[in-house]
Amino acid sequence: MLRTLLAALPLVVLPLAVQAETPNIQPGLWENQNTKIMEGMGGMPDQTETSTECVTQEDIDRGESIIEAPEGCTLDQMDMTADRMDYTMSCPGPQGGRMQMDGSMRFMGDHAEGEMTSEMETPMGPVNVRMEMRGKRIGDC
Repeated sequence: MLRTLLAALPLVVLPLAVQAETPNIQPGLWENQNTKIMEGMGGMPDQTETSTECVTQEDIDRGESIIEAPEGCTLDQMDMTADRMDYTMSCPGPQGGRMQMDGSMRFMGDHAEGEMTSEMETPMGPVNVRMEMRGKRIGDC
């Protein structure tokens, strides 16, 4: 669940001086839904993707190191507790420059939800992107 939900959040795994806790996530089969909302793109429809994945106790025990990220992103700040993760990061923008992202996730045992916001410069002007993430445990693997 964390891999799929957080893959939508381009975080990078870095040696952090943050003492993170194990997320409050139950192992099992998870269904994840990510919705990307592009604001300022002249009526571009929301894009929703749904996927499933098996999350093991080993995955959960890895805590923050389960997060996978695209190349080039830097994690500026991350605080993780059993019930929540808040972060700020920057990534290369599509037209050069950097894109700043702020996000949070809530872990509630058999479900999780979060949101990430970013602003990027495009040839059409600034575009705000909001990603809504939802996950729920739907059974055993």
